[in-house]
Amino acid sequence: MTQPSPHASVQSATVSFDRVSNIYDSTRGLPSGVSEQITETILKIVSPTPDTKFFETGIGTGRIALPIIQKGYSYTGIDISEKMLDELRSKLQGINHRATLYAGDATNLPFSERSFDVAITVHVFHLIANWQKALAEVRRVLKPGGIYLYSHGRMNTATDITPAQLDFEEHWRNILASYGHQVTRFGATEDEVLATLREQGATLETVIPAKWRVDLTVGELLKCYENRIYSASWYIPEDIFPRAIQDLQEWTKQRFGSLDFDLSHEARSKFTVVRNWT
Repeated sequence: MTQPSPHASVQSATVSFDRVSNIYDSTRGLPSGVSEQITETILKIVSPTPDTKFFETGIGTGRIALPIIQKGYSYTGIDISEKMLDELRSKLQGINHRATLYAGDATNLPFSERSFDVAITVHVFHLIANWQKALAEVRRVLKPGGIYLYSHGRMNTATDITPAQLDFEEHWRNILASYGHQVTRFGATEDEVLATLREQGATLETVIPAKWRVDLTVGELLKCYENRIYSASWYIPEDIFPRAIQDLQEWTKQRFGSLDFDLSHEARSKFTVVRNWT
């Protein structure tokens, strides 16, 4: 079931993934077996009953939600991107489910207080300027004693990438800066979110549900930048982007020698389990 949000007013300072909805799963999907490990870990933490109500802000194409939905649990999700929700709707066709999807704003959820037993956000708060309000909304709709599962994603941490890839990303920022453009920061760092949760009295536990190898060459990474796969590139002015990419291409050849230079690394899924927050 899909519902319009009567209260949702889409904020321009929230990043929508409409432009990559059709390639989101192919560029950001999880390897075979990893999704099952994440689902197993979530269910082990939550110990749900048939009456447990899940909620996810930024549900997107259902990367986290779909396996839980397929197990028959009640799952409500909201996302600013209608096209991302369309991708999830197509996956739900023909499935007997208890999922309800809302197109709307994470900073103004269309739900009553204390509506859900479990709240989940994955790779969301670095994309929302008023992330504090979005976090407060998650807290508002979570039941007393409910569990919040927070995952920031790789943003603002060097845990899951190689020094060479960090060098690549840093030089890209330097190139953009030379043209007078600073990479836009919309929302929070992971440390800011965790500090806020601690200040609000929550107890936090870090869980690593899965680890996997990412096979990557510098040529493949460069292609992602050229095709503006990542959200940070969407706001680079059109008169700057082609020149900056050409500079990056030239630097890449000098720095790495070959586009086959190996940037493979171990990636991991990380959740912070938030309790005693409500």
